[in-house]
Amino acid sequence: MKYLGRIFRIIVGLVFIFSGFVKSVDPYGTAYKITEYLNVFGFSSLIERIDALPIIMSIVLCSLEFVVGVLLVMGIYKKPITWIVSLMMIFFTILTLIDALTNKVTDCGCFGDAVKLTNWETFFKNIILDIMLVLAIVFDKIKEPKLKDNTRRVLLVIVVLIILIFTSINAIYEPMIDFRPWKEGNKMVPMQDEQTAPISYATYKNNITQEEKEFGMEDLMQAYQDDPNFATNWTFISSRIINTNTIAADGFSMMGIIDNKDEAFEILSHEGTLFIFTLVDLSKPSEKAIAKISEFEKQASNKGYASALITASPINKWKEFTDKHNWTSIMMYSTDDKAIQTMMRSNPGVVMIENGVVKKKWSWRCLPKFEKLNIAQE
Repeated sequence: MKYLGRIFRIIVGLVFIFSGFVKSVDPYGTAYKITEYLNVFGFSSLIERIDALPIIMSIVLCSLEFVVGVLLVMGIYKKPITWIVSLMMIFFTILTLIDALTNKVTDCGCFGDAVKLTNWETFFKNIILDIMLVLAIVFDKIKEPKLKDNTRRVLLVIVVLIILIFTSINAIYEPMIDFRPWKEGNKMVPMQDEQTAPISYATYKNNITQEEKEFGMEDLMQAYQDDPNFATNWTFISSRIINTNTIAADGFSMMGIIDNKDEAFEILSHEGTLFIFTLVDLSKPSEKAIAKISEFEKQASNKGYASALITASPINKWKEFTDKHNWTSIMMYSTDDKAIQTMMRSNPGVVMIENGVVKKKWSWRCLPKFEKLNIAQE
């Protein structure tokens, strides 16, 4: 049984390592989820007072999960680490039970964007981990590895420094591993020659047998030909249309100021190279950040490349922003803040799209000189 307890301890540790790692890859994703939790439980005033609170909490949580996972697997500092993990699991289990019962937060984000679980799946996953942890505590009587205190401290410091540096780099720049729809290499929209006509279906009920049947348009026309009394024998119930010409990111839109319609599909299916500049809030980025992406856009425009700026800020702030930064040539579009944050974690950021495919994404901090980009002239 002692070996079984050891196996359970290692499994719990590996889950914590995986959870901590995938969240450390994208700490801002976890920060957005923490913000959602704080708002749901009535702590929104904390965020207003301490703007950086969510990302600080995210870095601490991601790093803590990874570190305790590594120490669990290694079997060092067993007693204090077991207590820490037990307290964390009690908190997570209660929190996910509340989520499952209320559904106020639809996705806890326990594995970031890497693995999506429903609230009930997350809760039962935690119950299984709780059982494994209890069995590990009861049966894992194997002594800790015989390491000197200094060696254990050095190992602990190394693990902490590695995950803190890794998480911080991912917070400052874009995630090193991208699990989101806007991942480099993903095709976001079909181009014009790849687009297909929408497919229509209609459901009818047989007036004699009460059978309901869905017909494609070709099948429906054939049914009318085969049965001259089809209109009498069948009653129309409903119809649906499947449109394959969609954006591969749910909820993404680009509302224009002139005609107030969603132009996202048309813009993203632009033939050639397109640069999209993302600014969640026009008032938050530094002057240095704005100057850097503004200069990049002007150079792209001079070379004939298409570009657009998306923001979640109200339209009444747009003119003030463009006048202040002398950036009046770019077309601006209104987009939901969560859609922008899914597209880019950095604020501001730049996305290069070529024939509907995401080719490159840059945080403003690592935006290259435009002349160094190896792209064909428009």
